[in-house]
Amino acid sequence: MNKPTDPASRPTKRQSQAQKTKRKLYEAGIRAINEQGFHAVTVEDITTAAHVAKGSFYTHFKSKEDLVFSTLAYSDEIYAQAYQQVQELSFLPMITQFVRLSYPEYEKRGKGIIRAMVSNYFTQNDQEYYGDDRVLLQCLRGIVDRGKQDGLLDERISTNEYAHVLLSTMIGVEILWCFDKQGRSLADMMEQAVRVTAPVFSECLPVKSSLC
Repeated sequence: MNKPTDPASRPTKRQSQAQKTKRKLYEAGIRAINEQGFHAVTVEDITTAAHVAKGSFYTHFKSKEDLVFSTLAYSDEIYAQAYQQVQELSFLPMITQFVRLSYPEYEKRGKGIIRAMVSNYFTQNDQEYYGDDRVLLQCLRGIVDRGKQDGLLDERISTNEYAHVLLSTMIGVEILWCFDKQGRSLADMMEQAVRVTAPVFSECLPVKSSLC
């Protein structure tokens, strides 16, 4: 029998409304930036599209840049859900299915958002968007550990090094997708990249201050 939910753990009506407002602002901002470009969109454009007061934007986001990078938190939710579905698979099916499950949703964020993140990344000096506590990196470390358990990855290379190679590959593919003229999906490009990259891992040898 399920235990009743602790009333104290449930959000209040005000908290629920705040979450809805933040989500409306985020979705309106994503649409506007993809349609008009980051620099062309104003905060007022976003609040008008979201049908909320202009001042409420700054209750939830510090700036347009903050809204753009909040995409990473929403994406981590997608990655966590995908990882839960693949964690019993062997290494190569695990990594390819992880991509297949997560990137169609990520792709819905649009090329404009990825461009905005790239163009603004180096101005956000007080933020660590790819720190070791990122859910995405935790998922990648779990995938790498499976590769080691399957005997496909070199135990002498740290799990974190492997995970960062995968992360670098994924970031690179996202950027290339922004310039793709062939109409390929991000999931297709990402799957192709990890299928090529993953087997190469087993040929890597640990050398000082290098990944391969």
